[in-house]
Amino acid sequence: MKFTKIVETCIYSSELKEMKDFYMNKLGLGFVSEENGRHVFLKAGKSMLLIFNPESTLNDSISIFPIHGAITPPSIVHFALEINTADYEKWKDLLSKKQINIEKELKIGNSRSVYFRDPSGNVVELITENAWPIDN
Repeated sequence: MKFTKIVETCIYSSELKEMKDFYMNKLGLGFVSEENGRHVFLKAGKSMLLIFNPESTLNDSISIFPIHGAITPPSIVHFALEINTADYEKWKDLLSKKQINIEKELKIGNSRSVYFRDPSGNVVELITENAWPIDN
């Protein structure tokens, strides 16, 4: 037996409207669902980005989901979204046009990455395909 992929990544923010706007309108993730004040679920290719309000999920005993959450800040996570190598410069241009500050760029082997922060301070990385030895 083996795992096939990470299906979802969960991050936490009490600023759900700002996070939804950032990930949908600035980065182009697709909307799946939301519960006002509790969560926003977005689609990123074949994966999901789940944004939970920790104030709701830490005390959510009636939910079908387990109690979970992290008060942010200071809890900051880092996750990477894969992009096509041919689109790397286009993504940098888009970030600039959307006034998203690029904190760092890396080139390791044939892989390139650009790092920036979302409205809650999480580190978001755009990384070109085949950076890791995993099958798509």
